[in-house]
Amino acid sequence: MYIKRSRLTAILTLIVSVLAIYASLKGVLDENLYRDVYLAGSLPKALIGGSIAQDIVTIPLALLMGILSIAFLKKSSLKSFITIIGLATYTFYAFGLYTIQGQYTSIYIIYLVIFSISIYSIVLGLLSFRPEEVKQFALPKKSLLATSIFLGMILFVLVPVWIIMMSSDIARHIPADTYGVFILDLTIVFPALAIILISLWRKYPFGLILAGVGLVKAFTVCLSWAFGEWFGSFYNANPLNYGMTAIPSMLTLIGSVVIIIYLRGLHKIQ
Repeated sequence: MYIKRSRLTAILTLIVSVLAIYASLKGVLDENLYRDVYLAGSLPKALIGGSIAQDIVTIPLALLMGILSIAFLKKSSLKSFITIIGLATYTFYAFGLYTIQGQYTSIYIIYLVIFSISIYSIVLGLLSFRPEEVKQFALPKKSLLATSIFLGMILFVLVPVWIIMMSSDIARHIPADTYGVFILDLTIVFPALAIILISLWRKYPFGLILAGVGLVKAFTVCLSWAFGEWFGSFYNANPLNYGMTAIPSMLTLIGSVVIIIYLRGLHKIQ
Protein backbone atom coordinates (compact mmCIF):
# COMPACT_ATOMS: atom_id res chain seq x y z
CA MET A 1 0.00 0.00 0.00
CA TYR A 2 0.99 3.59 -0.43
CA ILE A 3 2.07 4.48 3.11
CA LYS A 4 1.15 8.17 3.12
CA ARG A 5 -2.29 7.61 1.61
CA SER A 6 -3.16 4.71 3.87
CA ARG A 7 -2.01 6.53 7.01
CA LEU A 8 -3.93 9.66 6.01
CA THR A 9 -6.98 7.48 5.47
CA ALA A 10 -6.60 6.04 8.97
CA ILE A 11 -6.29 9.54 10.42
CA LEU A 12 -9.45 10.64 8.61
CA THR A 13 -11.40 7.59 9.79
CA LEU A 14 -10.19 8.21 13.33
CA ILE A 15 -11.61 11.72 13.12
CA VAL A 16 -14.85 10.32 11.72
CA SER A 17 -15.08 7.80 14.56
CA VAL A 18 -14.72 10.50 17.22
CA LEU A 19 -17.33 12.74 15.59
CA ALA A 20 -19.69 9.81 14.96
CA ILE A 21 -19.48 8.67 18.59
CA TYR A 22 -20.22 12.20 19.79
CA ALA A 23 -23.14 12.69 17.40
CA SER A 24 -24.61 9.28 18.20
CA LEU A 25 -24.25 9.65 21.96
CA LYS A 26 -25.99 12.99 21.75
CA GLY A 27 -28.77 11.41 19.73
CA VAL A 28 -29.24 8.69 22.34
CA LEU A 29 -28.82 10.78 25.49
CA ASP A 30 -30.33 14.14 24.50
CA GLU A 31 -34.07 13.56 24.20
CA ASN A 32 -34.58 17.04 22.75
CA LEU A 33 -32.20 16.59 19.81
CA TYR A 34 -34.73 14.91 17.52
CA ARG A 35 -37.83 16.08 19.34
CA ASP A 36 -37.06 19.72 18.53
CA VAL A 37 -36.87 18.86 14.83
CA TYR A 38 -40.13 16.92 15.11
CA LEU A 39 -41.86 19.84 16.82
CA ALA A 40 -40.59 22.12 14.05
CA GLY A 41 -42.49 19.90 11.61
CA SER A 42 -39.54 18.70 9.55
CA LEU A 43 -39.07 15.24 11.08
CA PRO A 44 -41.84 12.61 11.13
CA LYS A 45 -42.43 11.19 14.59
CA ALA A 46 -41.81 7.66 13.32
CA LEU A 47 -38.24 8.59 12.39
CA ILE A 48 -37.32 9.61 15.94
CA GLY A 49 -37.17 5.98 17.02
CA GLY A 50 -35.37 5.01 13.83
CA SER A 51 -32.76 7.73 14.32
CA ILE A 52 -32.11 6.72 17.92
CA ALA A 53 -31.82 3.07 16.85
CA GLN A 54 -29.26 3.99 14.20
CA ASP A 55 -27.31 6.00 16.76
CA ILE A 56 -27.24 3.04 19.15
CA VAL A 57 -25.77 0.82 16.43
CA THR A 58 -23.36 3.52 15.26
CA ILE A 59 -21.68 3.89 18.67
CA PRO A 60 -19.97 0.45 18.76
CA LEU A 61 -19.25 0.52 15.02
CA ALA A 62 -17.61 3.95 15.28
CA LEU A 63 -15.67 2.77 18.32
CA LEU A 64 -14.42 -0.22 16.35
CA MET A 65 -13.43 2.09 13.50
CA GLY A 66 -11.43 4.24 15.90
CA ILE A 67 -9.67 1.26 17.47
CA LEU A 68 -8.77 -0.23 14.09
CA SER A 69 -7.58 3.16 12.82
CA ILE A 70 -5.23 3.57 15.79
CA ALA A 71 -4.02 -0.02 15.43
CA PHE A 72 -3.35 0.52 11.72
CA LEU A 73 -1.34 3.66 12.41
CA LYS A 74 0.84 1.58 14.73
CA LYS A 75 1.10 -1.44 12.46
CA SER A 76 -0.40 -1.70 8.98
CA SER A 77 -2.65 -4.64 8.15
CA LEU A 78 -4.51 -5.30 4.90
CA LYS A 79 -7.54 -6.89 6.55
CA SER A 80 -7.81 -4.11 9.12
CA PHE A 81 -7.55 -1.49 6.40
CA ILE A 82 -10.29 -3.13 4.34
CA THR A 83 -12.49 -3.21 7.44
CA ILE A 84 -11.76 0.45 8.16
CA ILE A 85 -12.83 1.47 4.66
CA GLY A 86 -15.93 -0.70 5.00
CA LEU A 87 -16.85 1.04 8.25
CA ALA A 88 -16.31 4.38 6.53
CA THR A 89 -18.95 3.35 4.00
CA TYR A 90 -21.30 2.80 6.94
CA THR A 91 -20.76 6.29 8.38
CA PHE A 92 -21.10 7.69 4.86
CA TYR A 93 -24.46 5.95 4.57
CA ALA A 94 -25.79 6.54 8.08
CA PHE A 95 -24.97 10.22 8.26
CA GLY A 96 -25.71 10.60 4.57
CA LEU A 97 -29.32 9.79 5.43
CA TYR A 98 -29.39 12.54 8.05
CA THR A 99 -27.77 14.94 5.59
CA ILE A 100 -29.87 14.18 2.50
CA GLN A 101 -33.16 14.09 4.38
CA GLY A 102 -32.44 17.47 5.96
CA GLN A 103 -32.50 16.26 9.54
CA TYR A 104 -31.77 19.74 10.87
CA THR A 105 -30.87 19.03 14.46
CA SER A 106 -28.60 21.33 16.45
CA ILE A 107 -25.61 19.24 15.30
CA TYR A 108 -26.51 19.06 11.60
CA ILE A 109 -23.14 20.63 10.70
CA ILE A 110 -21.44 17.65 12.35
CA TYR A 111 -23.50 15.32 10.16
CA LEU A 112 -22.20 17.20 7.12
CA VAL A 113 -18.60 16.93 8.31
CA ILE A 114 -18.90 13.19 8.99
CA PHE A 115 -20.58 12.64 5.63
CA SER A 116 -17.89 14.61 3.81
CA ILE A 117 -14.86 13.09 5.54
CA SER A 118 -16.31 9.60 5.11
CA ILE A 119 -16.51 10.10 1.34
CA TYR A 120 -12.90 11.22 1.07
CA SER A 121 -11.78 8.44 3.43
CA ILE A 122 -13.34 5.86 1.11
CA VAL A 123 -11.83 7.40 -2.03
CA LEU A 124 -8.38 7.87 -0.51
CA GLY A 125 -8.51 4.44 1.07
CA LEU A 126 -9.25 2.71 -2.23
CA LEU A 127 -6.46 4.71 -3.89
CA SER A 128 -4.01 3.48 -1.26
CA PHE A 129 -3.61 0.02 -2.80
CA ARG A 130 -0.71 -0.59 -5.15
CA PRO A 131 -1.88 -2.51 -8.25
CA GLU A 132 1.11 -4.84 -8.13
CA GLU A 133 0.42 -5.70 -4.47
CA VAL A 134 -3.27 -6.34 -5.03
CA LYS A 135 -2.38 -9.06 -7.54
CA GLN A 136 -0.55 -10.93 -4.78
CA PHE A 137 -3.72 -11.66 -2.81
CA ALA A 138 -6.26 -14.39 -3.42
CA LEU A 139 -9.46 -15.85 -2.02
CA PRO A 140 -10.39 -19.57 -1.96
CA LYS A 141 -13.12 -20.56 -4.41
CA LYS A 142 -15.59 -21.35 -1.61
CA SER A 143 -15.00 -17.95 0.02
CA LEU A 144 -15.33 -16.25 -3.35
CA LEU A 145 -18.57 -18.11 -4.04
CA ALA A 146 -20.04 -17.24 -0.63
CA THR A 147 -19.15 -13.58 -1.10
CA SER A 148 -20.65 -13.43 -4.58
CA ILE A 149 -23.86 -15.18 -3.53
CA PHE A 150 -24.38 -12.87 -0.55
CA LEU A 151 -23.80 -9.65 -2.48
CA GLY A 152 -25.94 -10.95 -5.33
CA MET A 153 -28.67 -11.88 -2.85
CA ILE A 154 -28.85 -8.29 -1.62
CA LEU A 155 -29.40 -7.02 -5.14
CA PHE A 156 -31.88 -9.79 -5.98
CA VAL A 157 -33.96 -9.19 -2.85
CA LEU A 158 -33.78 -5.44 -2.29
CA VAL A 159 -33.76 -3.88 -5.77
CA PRO A 160 -37.29 -5.10 -6.65
CA VAL A 161 -38.62 -4.27 -3.17
CA TRP A 162 -37.20 -0.74 -3.26
CA ILE A 163 -38.55 -0.08 -6.76
CA ILE A 164 -42.02 -1.34 -5.80
CA MET A 165 -42.08 0.78 -2.64
CA MET A 166 -40.79 3.84 -4.47
CA SER A 167 -43.25 3.37 -7.34
CA SER A 168 -46.22 3.75 -5.02
CA ASP A 169 -44.72 6.98 -3.66
CA ILE A 170 -44.14 8.26 -7.18
CA ALA A 171 -47.76 7.48 -8.08
CA ARG A 172 -48.89 9.61 -5.12
CA HIS A 173 -46.27 12.29 -5.87
CA ILE A 174 -45.28 12.14 -2.19
CA PRO A 175 -41.85 10.86 -1.09
CA ALA A 176 -41.66 8.37 1.77
CA ASP A 177 -40.22 9.49 5.10
CA THR A 178 -37.10 7.45 4.36
CA TYR A 179 -36.65 8.57 0.75
CA GLY A 180 -32.94 9.03 1.42
CA VAL A 181 -32.59 5.25 1.55
CA PHE A 182 -33.86 4.93 -2.02
CA ILE A 183 -31.52 7.69 -3.19
CA LEU A 184 -28.38 6.20 -1.65
CA ASP A 185 -29.19 2.57 -2.43
CA LEU A 186 -30.44 2.88 -6.00
CA THR A 187 -27.87 5.44 -7.16
CA ILE A 188 -24.73 4.49 -5.22
CA VAL A 189 -24.85 1.32 -3.12
CA PHE A 190 -26.55 -1.13 -5.48
CA PRO A 191 -24.55 -0.05 -8.56
CA ALA A 192 -21.38 -0.39 -6.46
CA LEU A 193 -22.35 -3.93 -5.43
CA ALA A 194 -23.05 -4.77 -9.08
CA ILE A 195 -19.60 -3.48 -10.05
CA ILE A 196 -18.03 -5.60 -7.31
CA LEU A 197 -19.85 -8.70 -8.55
CA ILE A 198 -18.73 -8.08 -12.12
CA SER A 199 -15.16 -7.59 -10.89
CA LEU A 200 -15.28 -10.90 -9.03
CA TRP A 201 -16.79 -12.79 -11.96
CA ARG A 202 -14.17 -11.41 -14.34
CA LYS A 203 -11.46 -12.14 -11.76
CA TYR A 204 -10.18 -8.59 -11.53
CA PRO A 205 -7.64 -8.55 -8.65
CA PHE A 206 -9.01 -5.32 -7.17
CA GLY A 207 -12.42 -6.97 -6.97
CA LEU A 208 -11.22 -8.92 -3.93
CA ILE A 209 -10.52 -5.68 -2.08
CA LEU A 210 -13.82 -4.13 -3.11
CA ALA A 211 -15.64 -7.30 -2.04
CA GLY A 212 -14.37 -6.95 1.52
CA VAL A 213 -15.43 -3.32 1.67
CA GLY A 214 -18.83 -4.23 0.23
CA LEU A 215 -19.33 -7.02 2.76
CA VAL A 216 -18.66 -4.73 5.72
CA LYS A 217 -20.93 -2.09 4.23
CA ALA A 218 -23.77 -4.56 3.65
CA PHE A 219 -23.46 -6.18 7.07
CA THR A 220 -23.35 -2.94 9.07
CA VAL A 221 -26.24 -1.29 7.24
CA CYS A 222 -28.39 -4.43 7.47
CA LEU A 223 -27.58 -4.62 11.17
CA SER A 224 -28.69 -1.02 11.66
CA TRP A 225 -31.82 -1.65 9.59
CA ALA A 226 -32.76 -4.81 11.50
CA PHE A 227 -32.28 -3.18 14.89
CA GLY A 228 -34.13 -0.09 13.68
CA GLU A 229 -37.19 -2.13 12.71
CA TRP A 230 -37.36 -3.70 16.15
CA PHE A 231 -36.48 -0.60 18.17
CA GLY A 232 -38.72 1.68 16.11
CA SER A 233 -41.68 -0.60 16.74
CA PHE A 234 -40.93 -0.66 20.46
CA TYR A 235 -40.27 3.10 20.68
CA ASN A 236 -43.41 4.08 18.77
CA ALA A 237 -45.54 1.35 20.38
CA ASN A 238 -46.49 -0.02 16.95
CA PRO A 239 -46.95 -3.65 15.89
CA LEU A 240 -43.73 -5.18 14.61
CA ASN A 241 -43.58 -5.55 10.83
CA TYR A 242 -42.29 -9.12 10.75
CA GLY A 243 -41.64 -9.09 7.02
CA MET A 244 -39.49 -5.95 7.03
CA THR A 245 -37.72 -7.18 10.16
CA ALA A 246 -37.03 -10.66 8.80
CA ILE A 247 -35.28 -9.44 5.63
CA PRO A 248 -32.51 -7.38 7.30
CA SER A 249 -32.20 -9.87 10.16
CA MET A 250 -31.58 -12.68 7.69
CA LEU A 251 -29.09 -10.59 5.70
CA THR A 252 -27.29 -9.54 8.89
CA LEU A 253 -26.91 -13.13 10.05
CA ILE A 254 -25.70 -14.35 6.67
CA GLY A 255 -23.45 -11.31 6.27
CA SER A 256 -21.70 -11.90 9.58
CA VAL A 257 -20.83 -15.45 8.53
CA VAL A 258 -19.65 -14.41 5.06
CA ILE A 259 -17.41 -11.66 6.49
CA ILE A 260 -15.69 -14.21 8.73
CA ILE A 261 -15.26 -16.56 5.77
CA TYR A 262 -13.83 -13.70 3.68
CA LEU A 263 -11.36 -12.46 6.30
CA ARG A 264 -10.16 -15.98 7.05
CA GLY A 265 -9.83 -16.84 3.39
CA LEU A 266 -8.07 -13.71 2.12
CA HIS A 267 -4.39 -14.54 1.88
CA LYS A 268 -1.19 -13.58 0.15
CA ILE A 269 -0.04 -15.86 -2.64
CA GLN A 270 3.24 -17.50 -1.74
